[in-house]
Amino acid sequence: MKYLITISSRIGTEVPKPNDPPKLFAAVQAWNQLGLDEGRFDCVYGFSAGRGGVSIVNADSHEDLMRILRSSPMYHFANYDIQSLCDINTFWDIHLEAIS
Repeated sequence: MKYLITISSRIGTEVPKPNDPPKLFAAVQAWNQLGLDEGRFDCVYGFSAGRGGVSIVNADSHEDLMRILRSSPMYHFANYDIQSLCDINTFWDIHLEAIS
């Protein structure tokens, strides 16, 4: 299953700043790269304006996705918007079936 994850930082608005921001950000960067290297993430992008980004995450189940997100060093410092994704051809096949 693929999920589109939009992340927005809560640092300084809803939660206090971490004790060592450079250490946290380096850990998140390494975590993202590991996810890409292991195929858990198809892509990871940061917003040009900062304070968040998007990724496409591969997970076997909703529970697996929760485990992946909880493993992020940024987990307690971010809000998450999660959208499950559907293969585009399957998406259109289902719509065509529904109106036939």
